[in-house]
Amino acid sequence: MSHSLASAQRPQALDAIFLWLAVIPLSFALLPAWSLDYGLFGATREEVLHAYGWSGINISLLWLLLPCALLLRPRTPASRKQRGRHLFDAGYALFCMLFMLLSATVVQQGMGYATIGIFIALGAIMTLAMARLEWLGGDRFVIGSLITIIVLIGIFILYPSIAIFIPMFTNSAGEFVPLGFMTVLGQSHILRVIWNSFLLAMAVGFGCTFFGLVLAIYTSRIAKRTAIVGRVFSILPIVTPPFIVGLGVTLMMGRSGYVTELMVSWFGLTNTNWLYGFTGIWIAQVLAFTPMAFMILDGAIKSIHPSLEEASYTLRANRYQTFNRIFLPLLKPALANAFLIVIVQSLADFSNPLVLGGNFDVLATQIYFYITGAQLDYQAASTLGVILLVFSLVVFCIQYLWIGKRSYVTISGKFSRGDVQPLPRLMVWGVTAILIVWVAFNGLLYGSIFYGSFTVNWGVDYTLTLQNFITLFGQGFSDGAWPSLLDTLLYAGIAAPITALFGLLIAYIVVRQQFRGKKTIEFTTMLCFAVPGTVAGISYILAFNSAPIYLTGTAAIVIISMVMRNVPVGIRAGIAGLGQLDKSLDEASLSLRAGAMRTIVYILLPLLRPAILSALIYSFVRAITTVSAIVFLVTPDTRVATAYILNRVEDGEYGVAIAYGSILIVVMLAIIFLFDYLVGESRTARSKAKNAQ
Repeated sequence: MSHSLASAQRPQALDAIFLWLAVIPLSFALLPAWSLDYGLFGATREEVLHAYGWSGINISLLWLLLPCALLLRPRTPASRKQRGRHLFDAGYALFCMLFMLLSATVVQQGMGYATIGIFIALGAIMTLAMARLEWLGGDRFVIGSLITIIVLIGIFILYPSIAIFIPMFTNSAGEFVPLGFMTVLGQSHILRVIWNSFLLAMAVGFGCTFFGLVLAIYTSRIAKRTAIVGRVFSILPIVTPPFIVGLGVTLMMGRSGYVTELMVSWFGLTNTNWLYGFTGIWIAQVLAFTPMAFMILDGAIKSIHPSLEEASYTLRANRYQTFNRIFLPLLKPALANAFLIVIVQSLADFSNPLVLGGNFDVLATQIYFYITGAQLDYQAASTLGVILLVFSLVVFCIQYLWIGKRSYVTISGKFSRGDVQPLPRLMVWGVTAILIVWVAFNGLLYGSIFYGSFTVNWGVDYTLTLQNFITLFGQGFSDGAWPSLLDTLLYAGIAAPITALFGLLIAYIVVRQQFRGKKTIEFTTMLCFAVPGTVAGISYILAFNSAPIYLTGTAAIVIISMVMRNVPVGIRAGIAGLGQLDKSLDEASLSLRAGAMRTIVYILLPLLRPAILSALIYSFVRAITTVSAIVFLVTPDTRVATAYILNRVEDGEYGVAIAYGSILIVVMLAIIFLFDYLVGESRTARSKAKNAQ
């Protein structure tokens, strides 16, 4: 009796939806509803009044009034049994979001900062409503995370991918021309560019897969103490900024290169321009992309259980038969995977064709010239971008759907023993010889890069000097390379943790939760790997240079591009890490009434620290070295290192560009080795503690 009386006298909690609805007028009062071209402090009084929506009646008032319909509700939280009420809350909040986007598009005005608060409030209302429907166990953190992921994927992945198709069907006046793209494709020059790109991509795919397989076989099956050599030269191209590999090849085999001079004096070479074109691009791209093939094939070789080869020998097969009928067939998915990934990377590469292309035009550089050239042509750039996108998506779908479904399992739960069997002796000699040539060539390449950064003028005056570095960093923090370096480190430092945490969150939702559409979310996020950087840059310009979302020219679009380009790295690291953690850990935490957020923070994050750190450092390095997407998005106010190097290359200041690239290589190698040392120390400490127990 007393208990029921106390319950009756206890004040009932206010429905949380009322509190989130209060955020909407507060956002309108404090922040502008419409975007400002020059910021709040650079605008006139009339522009500020219009941005806040106070200059007259406009459609932004509906953004404030429409959500008020949700006020018609009981004061206290609705019962879980009122399913219709919760469905209405979630659906109406979604309707308000879509109405805001469509109305801003119709009136051709960009949405301001106030809409961020409104979207957060409406998203929170959707989360509360769906939690009361007990969807996904009623966990608000999981539901809110899923809604956030879907919104961000829709805005920053799907919307730009769709936006790139629009200029294909419009002319310069903005009129709808359904067959306008046929005019572009009807040009013989464009058809030659398309053929050049596909021919180069196939040749680079074969070259990288071959050299990647050679490196992987050597480090996994031949080398004992010298395996580190192959691994070092597999890391270097990853941390090398764009243009630098192409410039290094030019220093060696260009018109004034020492290899060319030797060929002229020893073999009577007359054509000193032989490097520029297909040959030069192929060499530079093979050097740059072979590490990707190596990492895929190295992991695949290590996963082949040696007992299979041992069984082949017991059946009296020789070494060549075992290699051809056992070893290579088991590598088929990895070989195909490496080949397809390198093809996409070759198609998207923008830097090496720009430096070494000569008259050999490819899609990536042609798109760049259509956007940044004297004659701006969005229709032609969009048409070529769509061709590049479609081909890359086809390759990605083959890799994701066909190869991903095939089973090549060689290690099962059953205990089996087997020793790694020796390869054919002639093959060992051949692989070792190729590796020696590869290491020697890369040694000369990077030696030329570092030595060339200290010369006055390569090929003309080899006098050692520090002038290139003085030009870069001797003019104070407001000029030279300092602004671009500091901005790059700032943007990468912001983007890397967001990439790692956002990727981990998506991995947790995909791996640990069960709901319809899970595979669609995973596939959509992995599309970032398939979309070439050049296409991503154009799509971001087309999507965010007009209503409803204006972002071009801001630092935000640069950081967002870095995050979305690298988020698959965080996802894969998270999926791999979660795959090693038993789900019973989550279940034990949830059984003690800890929500998903507390489980992630106190259980999963500490255990996933190595995976998070690896995603963090890789995202940081990729953010610093990216160019194909960023080059379309940067402005004089948002300078990055790779864009600065591009400007020096276009101005013919190769010594300055190489000097800048050398510094970035050293900085990123130092970061990687420091990270490896810290992670190695933590692993050693954990193993010692485990052994002590």
